[in-house]
Amino acid sequence: MSTPPLVSIIMNCYNSERFLKQAIESIYAQTYTNWEIIFWDNASDDSSAEIAKSFDNKLKYYSAEITSPLGEARNHALKKARGKYIAFLDCDDLYLPDKLQKQVEILENNDSVLCYGSAIVINEAGDELTRNIVTNQNGYIFDKLLKHYEINMQSAIVRRDFLEANNIIFDAALKYSPDFNLFMRVAALGDVSVLKECLVKYREMPDSLTARSCELIYSERKYTLDQLSKNEGLVTKNRSAFDFSYRMLNYFKAISYINNGEKKLARACFREVMSIKWKYKLFYFMLFLPLSSSFFLKKIVR
Repeated sequence: MSTPPLVSIIMNCYNSERFLKQAIESIYAQTYTNWEIIFWDNASDDSSAEIAKSFDNKLKYYSAEITSPLGEARNHALKKARGKYIAFLDCDDLYLPDKLQKQVEILENNDSVLCYGSAIVINEAGDELTRNIVTNQNGYIFDKLLKHYEINMQSAIVRRDFLEANNIIFDAALKYSPDFNLFMRVAALGDVSVLKECLVKYREMPDSLTARSCELIYSERKYTLDQLSKNEGLVTKNRSAFDFSYRMLNYFKAISYINNGEKKLARACFREVMSIKWKYKLFYFMLFLPLSSSFFLKKIVR
């Protein structure tokens, strides 16, 4: 019987002591056992290093001298990976026990270059808030992802040789969404397998949407679209999806305007997309009400 393929799980850590032990333990609880953790400590100054080093040698610990942007830190970790497949886990999230087993089995039996699935959203205490159930079908779904991006990074697993053959790494220029950029470049070139089952628990923190990230959502989404649009053949093949995705930039721009208290400009953005979903029309009219920006952001950004 042949040895099952190795999976390298990238964990980028910066002062993540609060939930770190739970996150790592969810990997050790996997029914699939041939994995390694590439643990990149991005110059933490809390007890993260001590927690990580308390595990055995299946966790490969690396430490940076200075803190680097998220995409750059993940690239450092990628260089250390030896697995046939690359997976990811942030330090406050969790794998469900059969996550790797299901995905490796699928990728070993088809030509997909990427596999992702659904996620259970939990709060700080670990209580379930909702379930983000994916809707796409298997196959070439780049156009579908342009219209409705639904990849939870924790649920994703990708072929390492495909990344290397196509020189795909995380874009170090991006601070908020390097994962969106990478997975869209992958999906532009190959088939994707989609699992409807929940594979991970994603922790939604109350302070996850900072003022800085509100500014970056729009600019980094546009950056990726502009980057993909340089491929004329890709645009020609998926023109309507590109047009839709560029139109949806108004939604992300509205988030930035709301964060800055510029409700009039936010309403102008929602006018451009209000015919797409009824809730965008609702947000447009809600912006006439004397409600705080924080209230709107909690309702709008999901």
